[in-house]
Formats: sequence, C-alpha cells, structure tokens
Amino acid sequence: MFAQYFGQFLFNQGLIKSSELERALVAQKSTRVKLGVLAINRGMMNAEQVEAVHQAQTRMDKRFGEIAVELGFIREELITELLTAQPSAHLALGQALIDNEVMSYEAFSTALFQYKQENSLSDEQFQAIVDGDIVALLESELLKAGISGDSILVDYISLLAKNLIRFIDTDIRMEIISDHAQAFDWVAEQTIQSENYVVERTTAIAGTEADILRLASIYAQENVNSPGEMMEAAVGEFLNLHNGIYLVNRSNQGSELNMLPQSMKQGSQFTVNSPIKALIRVIGPDFSFYLIITNLSELTA
Repeated sequence: MFAQYFGQFLFNQGLIKSSELERALVAQKSTRVKLGVLAINRGMMNAEQVEAVHQAQTRMDKRFGEIAVELGFIREELITELLTAQPSAHLALGQALIDNEVMSYEAFSTALFQYKQENSLSDEQFQAIVDGDIVALLESELLKAGISGDSILVDYISLLAKNLIRFIDTDIRMEIISDHAQAFDWVAEQTIQSENYVVERTTAIAGTEADILRLASIYAQENVNSPGEMMEAAVGEFLNLHNGIYLVNRSNQGSELNMLPQSMKQGSQFTVNSPIKALIRVIGPDFSFYLIITNLSELTA
C-alpha cells in the first residue's frame, strides 16, 4: 500500500511523470530489489557509496556486497542482514525507476528523506509504515490533513483499507478530501446506531456511475455494465460486509452498536444525518470512489 503513496509523492514533487509512475507500478511486481537500494533505504550506505560500488563492478568480477565491504562502506554482517530482509513494495518501485533511468540512486535517497521530513516521521514511524503498518500510514495522512486524535476514525478507515486489499485490489491508496461539497452519481449508504438506538451516524460509498459499476464488477467478480439490481447488491454488500466486521471489532472492545440495512440512492437524493467527519477518496489502478464518514465517536459518547 505504501508504494502507491510514495509513488504519488514522487509525482507531486515533479520527480517523475504520470506515465513513468504507471509503468513503474506495473514493473515493480517483477522487479528484484538490489542491495544498493536496500542499503540506502536502511541508511547503511549513501547514494554516492552505492554509485562507487557500481563503478567498481565495471572493473572487477565481484558481487556488490563484497566490494562494499572491501571499500569499508558497510560491515559484512550488515550485508547478510540486508540479504535476508524482505524488501517492501516501495523499494521495488524505486528499483524499477532506477533500472529505467527515470531516477538516480541519489534522487531516490533524497526522496526517501524528503518524504520522512514532510510527513514529520521518525525513523521508527517510517519503518513501521514501510513494513505494512496501515494504522501508522493512515494516522500520518490524517495528521497531514488536520484530522488527528480520533482513534475510532482511524480504526474505521484502517479496517476499510484492509478490506479493500482483501476483497477489491492490493494496489490502492487513500486521499483525505478537505472539500466535502462533492457531487456523486450514486451513493450506497448504511446507518450505524448506538447501543440504545438513539444516535445514528451515516457511512457511505459514493462515486461516478462508471466507478461504482467498476467497483461492483470487481467485488461481484463479473461484469456489471449498467445500474440496477446487480450494481446495488454488489456495492451495498461490500459496505455491509465492512461495517459488519467493524461492529464485531467494536463489540470486542466493549461497544455494542447496531446497523440498519444498506441502501443505494442517486447522488441528488443523498443526505447525511450529521456533519461529515471525513471524506476519503479511494484510488485504485483503474477506479476511484469516495468513502463518506460522519462522526462515529458520537455513537458511544
């Protein structure tokens, strides 16, 4: 998941073009991450040292690790550590960009540092994110958007991310949208109620007709070409599945919540029962849609 965020960061910084990012995201799945990129990512070598080793390899028939140790850039036991480490997807993305001469090792190293700086991440937080900690990644994005300190919101969104990866697509990222005045063609909504049924809060999936049809097709695992019963059932079922798991998690934490049956409406008919707490755009390889969340914390206030 982090690879999509890091790739978008590279594009936003003007370091790569949109077409280069798209090709690299495809290529990363079959790209072998080399020791130089692994060493830069872990801060064990800098870009200049990696380049020096590559230059030396043009003159001698030795492996990268052997030369790096001989030149005093890294200790031998750290080479073993790097070789046994499981490289994350953002490193494969970086390696694909380097292999295609879109970025240099120095540019890749600088970009990693800039990402940490701009997101105010410690080395430990950054490592947790690249190791696949979805909660840490989303907390960082919410903080950047000025939404922080709401553990219930983070729980809901991070669970959605996991369910999207599990049931929809592994290559997704989320953007926090500050302008809540969006127009939608279709909205699948579901109300979550407090234990005493008094407080109700809205959750919804919304988007253009084309994107809602695409989401329905992916979830249903068959082509859904036009609005109708199949589209409504598929998207509504995914929202219901997600909210059902969320309510089980909340029950395990001691909060017994309830939910009403999901429904599908055209965008012009959609209203919320309280102000929107977060509007999140979910972006996949060939689709996007919006997640609408009102203040779920008030269900247990």
